[in-house]
Amino acid sequence: MNKLNKTLWGMVKTALYCIIVMGIVGGLTLFIVLPQWVKSTEVLVPNIVGRHFFQAIQELNNVGLEAEKPIQAASSNKAKGIVIEQEPSANSSIKPHHTVRITVSIGSELIPVPSVIGKSEDTAYETLKSADFRPNSIAYAHSTTYLKDTVIAQNPPEGSAKQRNHPVNLLVSMGRKPEYIKLPELKNQPVNEILPALEEMGLNVEIKNSPHPTIEPGRITRHDQLVQIGDLILLEVSGKRGQTENIGRWLKHKHTISDKGTKALKVRIKVIDEYREREVVNGDYSPGTVIDLEQRRVKVFGSTQVIVFENGIQVDERSYQ
Repeated sequence: MNKLNKTLWGMVKTALYCIIVMGIVGGLTLFIVLPQWVKSTEVLVPNIVGRHFFQAIQELNNVGLEAEKPIQAASSNKAKGIVIEQEPSANSSIKPHHTVRITVSIGSELIPVPSVIGKSEDTAYETLKSADFRPNSIAYAHSTTYLKDTVIAQNPPEGSAKQRNHPVNLLVSMGRKPEYIKLPELKNQPVNEILPALEEMGLNVEIKNSPHPTIEPGRITRHDQLVQIGDLILLEVSGKRGQTENIGRWLKHKHTISDKGTKALKVRIKVIDEYREREVVNGDYSPGTVIDLEQRRVKVFGSTQVIVFENGIQVDERSYQ
């Protein structure tokens, strides 16, 4: 019996030893051999930042990796098509056929060029700089539509999509080209009848009343005959100041262009007074520009109506007495 027990006990010990050895071998396999085997099947992610998109795809394929659909983003210092970010980062260990997320540059962000047409030269400079554009060369030309030192045109045109700091060239008005005309003899003519005709010719007229021994009140006693269009000319009229009726006045009217959008609007301003109807403004003006009819030397006579159109749509109508 004792011999049988010893035999059984020996078998049990042998079994225990086998179990212990198998446990040790299994542990070594689980914690040392297997991780090494798993690790040996991973690959290092190459550094593809700075590579062109197609070159980056090739480098990923060479190590058994694939790229996800690229994310596009603006970059101020990387050209279009260059990889600017990757995930996982370079030298990370990942399984073969794993995907890599890449971000590709579309170049600098494109933004619309603002309109500065109709603005003063100084205001145009500030508008362009605040919009991250660079005022460049300035050219000057005479204009019958725009006041002196006002922007007539720009290049690139308004609304063009350009990179930040892109240069913008301006054409600025020198005002009306000097043009002289010779007036007929107007002495002894009624000033109220002559004034509208002179204004129609583009002349700005100022009245000076003074007594005259032989000419009736309200009639012209003296004037310059060679005058420049756009300049202020003086008519001397018989009578005391205040006796001459309807000598005209500067129209104190300002209109601010609608500030919606970035493109210039076609603006027309029509003035109707007791003598005639005329268009005193007809041109393109950028949003937010202020048009001052007094500054433009618009003179009216008696009751006056002002009608403003933007892009063909009436936006304002006012009456003045």
